[in-house]
Amino acid sequence: MKKFGCLLIVLIGIINATIAQEKAGEEGGNKGSHQLSFMLSHSMIGEGIVNGSKKSISAPSVGLDYNYWFHNKWAFGVHTDLITESFKIEDNGGVIMDRSTPFAVVPAISFKPKNHSVFVVGLGKEFAKEGNFTLTRIGYEYAFELPKKFELSFGVTYDKKWDAYDIWTVGIIVSKLF
Repeated sequence: MKKFGCLLIVLIGIINATIAQEKAGEEGGNKGSHQLSFMLSHSMIGEGIVNGSKKSISAPSVGLDYNYWFHNKWAFGVHTDLITESFKIEDNGGVIMDRSTPFAVVPAISFKPKNHSVFVVGLGKEFAKEGNFTLTRIGYEYAFELPKKFELSFGVTYDKKWDAYDIWTVGIIVSKLF
């Protein structure tokens, strides 16, 4: 939890520094736009169990996100992802449990301080037949604008499953604004 607190403080500091350096009258963005995104990624699970021993594992995952840009720099949306493989983890209490293709749903706020950078923060739930976990998500995306209101992004997210395990996800994202 201490690492999570430090990461959150650093993220808030970066956002504040970016806002403070913004030039007056500099406006641009996607206000009033809807954004649909598809992500192809890998999720790194540090508390994985392979052949009875603790080992970091990597599992393929996909995501589908929706955002509404209510301001040029701020959006609210729902981010989802599915780890496409089943795996075993050791939770924070030392209990080994199965996770069968867990699916996460995260209402999230996105902040775009500059043209390419997007910061994401959310609170949601991960669902699997063995049980559900509440999670906190922090993420960063670096986006490139493409023709016809498409974007190509590279993203990294950190999910803290409360009283369970952590996941780092790295992926490539294709988005359409409309």
